[in-house]
Amino acid sequence: MLKRAVLVERVPVPGATSFTRWLQSAMQQTWFYALGAVVLVIYVTPFLWMILGSLRREVEIFQYTYPLTVRTFVPVEWSLKNFLDVLGISPEGKSFGLNFGRALLNTTLVSAGVVASSLVFNTMGAYFFARLDFPRKGFLFLFVIATMLIPFEAVMVPLYIVVRSLHLQDSYWALILPWYASPFVIFALVQFFGEIPKELDEAAIIDGASHFGVLRHVIVPNAVPGLVTTALLEFQFIWNLFYWPLIAVGSKDLQTIQVAIAQQTTQTQVYWGRIFAGSVLASVPVIVLFLLMQRYYVKGVVMSGLKG
Repeated sequence: MLKRAVLVERVPVPGATSFTRWLQSAMQQTWFYALGAVVLVIYVTPFLWMILGSLRREVEIFQYTYPLTVRTFVPVEWSLKNFLDVLGISPEGKSFGLNFGRALLNTTLVSAGVVASSLVFNTMGAYFFARLDFPRKGFLFLFVIATMLIPFEAVMVPLYIVVRSLHLQDSYWALILPWYASPFVIFALVQFFGEIPKELDEAAIIDGASHFGVLRHVIVPNAVPGLVTTALLEFQFIWNLFYWPLIAVGSKDLQTIQVAIAQQTTQTQVYWGRIFAGSVLASVPVIVLFLLMQRYYVKGVVMSGLKG
């Protein structure tokens, strides 16, 4: 006799599926936030140690590094001596000829000058590649982008010879002119300009606008987030330059902040307190500028990420 197989249908428990999904989602979020916390600690800890180290006495900076305790970060004796030294306010700072305030001003002027000239010239170059059609356009654009692959060390000496032959060394021009033409800025702006509909160009040309008029009244107003994003990245790049300001300028009155910080390391001693204080001062302008322009920066990054 054949036995009939009895199929038992499993009836799901009400709410079990939704609870399982909620539990999986909660576990995923927990791992995500835990990983984010670890990454945050890795990035923030050195910066926090630098800030608090700038408020310590020189002999105390490495005194409590191991094992890690509260004293590793919190100074035993709070002091502004390092800042007074690097700003040339204290007698010791004056005796060493320190003036990081002047170095910050020089770096600000150079960075602002490079960004302003770079946006003017490279915006026109980006418009040339993004909105106009001409023979060998792709090849020329590829040639411009290929120059980004050339390391600066390969052209540093020839560039210095050119600057010296033009009698521009030890001047602001030596720090500004070599950087006003930037293939990176052209490449970035071409991507942003490509997001603007070409129908706007055609409408402006029908109304009698020239190419310069299209660039000024159509492209630039619609590409403000992209221009701000590119300007911030260019400003940060120029702000952090070290090798070129080191060889192009010998005068202490034209010294940039990165060179001033590096000179706190000598053959016999490293002034860590001054290095930390100078690094804090060098970080503040860039952070403040980013916070002021954050809205445009985020919008520009989103625009570039949504292309296509």
